[in-house]
Amino acid sequence: MDLGYYIKFIISSIAIIGVLLVILKSSKNLQKNHMGKDIKIIDRVATGTQSNVFLIDVKGTHYLIGATNTSIRLIDKL
Repeated sequence: MDLGYYIKFIISSIAIIGVLLVILKSSKNLQKNHMGKDIKIIDRVATGTQSNVFLIDVKGTHYLIGATNTSIRLIDKL
């Protein structure tokens, strides 16, 4: 194999990696724009090894939520 083959291989590999990086960057931007606009976790307190209490804001309304590995319950709407 000659030097031209290796140069084409290296250039092709760099181009493919560049395209993949552009796709990764744009997908992260789309994810930031579409996810998490309306729901925000304000605080979390672990109440045990497998249970937590969350204070969540959903479009300006606060909710106190209890969650375990097997269930999620609304404790109070604040």
